[in-house]
Amino acid sequence: MEQGKGLKGYLLIVLAVLLLGMIGWFMLSYNALVAKEEQVKTAWSQVESNIQRKVDLLPNLVKVVKRYAAHEKEVYAQIAALRSQVGKILGQSHNVAIDTEKMAAIQKQLNAATARLFAVAENYPMLRSSEQFLQLQSQIEGAENRINITRMQFNEAVGSFNAYLRHIPANIVASVGGFKPKAYFKAEETAYKKLTLEL
Repeated sequence: MEQGKGLKGYLLIVLAVLLLGMIGWFMLSYNALVAKEEQVKTAWSQVESNIQRKVDLLPNLVKVVKRYAAHEKEVYAQIAALRSQVGKILGQSHNVAIDTEKMAAIQKQLNAATARLFAVAENYPMLRSSEQFLQLQSQIEGAENRINITRMQFNEAVGSFNAYLRHIPANIVASVGGFKPKAYFKAEETAYKKLTLEL
């Protein structure tokens, strides 16, 4: 009889330790997922910030080019429309899964429009040698480089998060906690290369 009570007590202790261990493991895995998801959000904010910087530079570039090439109205209208689209995306952004696709498409269009502006400048030697134009050209090139770097950092954070999400036991915690894989920011490399060649 005494031996049965001792065995029951021992089993209760073992079950309590196992239960506490499982709760601890769940909490650690959940917290790791939250931390990795926050890294993804932080990296995305950097991408958005750098795209916003580039978008903010474009009106100044348009003004400078307009002084020399007033008849290029189609290019100016396209850039104004794209700026408006980026503003809407950045204004409502907080859903990284949706925004990466939209932003990649807009980024591609922005690169093409900016390249067209620089192509227009090729026809105006005075414009190309203008100090204000050269400064803006340099700042836009710097913004493009920062976008590319932050895009790579974002994709690294997404890769780390997605890989962790697939590991056992994190995948169990992820399904209970509602964590989903994140989308990569796939900008078209050729668009970036074309733009930097134009610069």
